[in-house]
Amino acid sequence: MAAIPRTLVIGRCRRCGAKLRMYDDYYMCPRCGSLFCIICGEKKLRGRCPFDGSQLIKK
Repeated sequence: MAAIPRTLVIGRCRRCGAKLRMYDDYYMCPRCGSLFCIICGEKKLRGRCPFDGSQLIKK
């Protein structure tokens, strides 16, 4: 199994700390720029940013 290069990691989820890679699905807040993993964005936060309350955008 090949290792994923570190350059493909774009950040971490602001809620759970999971690594977000460039080709994975993730959520982003348009106002503050916070990144959230797919599980936190859909199930835990229900599509809303916990910091400013705006609607999250799926990337």
